[in-house]
Amino acid sequence: MNVQPQPLKLIFKGRLEFGSERTYNMVLNHWNNRIENYFKTDILLKAEQVFSQDDFAMTVPQQVVMSTEKHWRSTTALLKEIAQFALAGKVGAWWVQNGQILAEYNIEPQSDKTAVLEFIRGRELAQQGGMEMASEALSNAISKFERNALAYERRGYVNYKLRNYNDALYDFSKSIDINPFNPEPHYGRGKIRMLKNEWENAAQDFDNAIKLSLAVQPIHWLARLRKGDSLYHAKRCSEAIPELKFFLQKKFAETDPNYRFRPKAEFLLGECMKMA
Repeated sequence: MNVQPQPLKLIFKGRLEFGSERTYNMVLNHWNNRIENYFKTDILLKAEQVFSQDDFAMTVPQQVVMSTEKHWRSTTALLKEIAQFALAGKVGAWWVQNGQILAEYNIEPQSDKTAVLEFIRGRELAQQGGMEMASEALSNAISKFERNALAYERRGYVNYKLRNYNDALYDFSKSIDINPFNPEPHYGRGKIRMLKNEWENAAQDFDNAIKLSLAVQPIHWLARLRKGDSLYHAKRCSEAIPELKFFLQKKFAETDPNYRFRPKAEFLLGECMKMA
């Protein structure tokens, strides 16, 4: 008796930018040849659904599919191959079970193209605290490929850390203009708007970040907390209360960046309950 494998919950989302018609055509040919000669029916994404010649890009809308581990391995393997042609972008892939991530990939370019190398250098410098040098590297990445939404988003984070708030606002907004489906720049712009006491606009940015992220991602819950905070300051406590309750109902591991914000959420909820 053959036992059928249990279907897995798989999630894919992201965008890769190829920058030119020549590279785009190479990518599409590579994709089709690999499917025809190797992967066959094992790829969960259809070329006509994700490739766009208008902007020489691959856009994977957020989608959840129930499939097998073989399809997971094949689809992520082909995406990793395709990413090496790109100048910018990333595709996220998640294997989820009972609300827990069993496997996760951030699939992105790792080539020797200058735009790619400078972006990676800038991101690593930012993680190490070298903000001035990080800003320079990310600006270099943008100068080599202007439609680098992730470089704008990372430079926005760097400018936020450097307290260059107007520059950060520009960078986050530019990132959103290029790729409105990435939650990080919406979240970043919301934080800048909080600093400017623009509570209504901040709440909208955090709401966008919530809708564009997955419940298994820390940013989803950070955005809920920040939205509740913004609504509290906007004196919309009846709307803030559900967001804060959602946040507090979630059990965070001590390694989760949301864990340390529970006291803040409890305080805000208490204040809102008094005012509602």
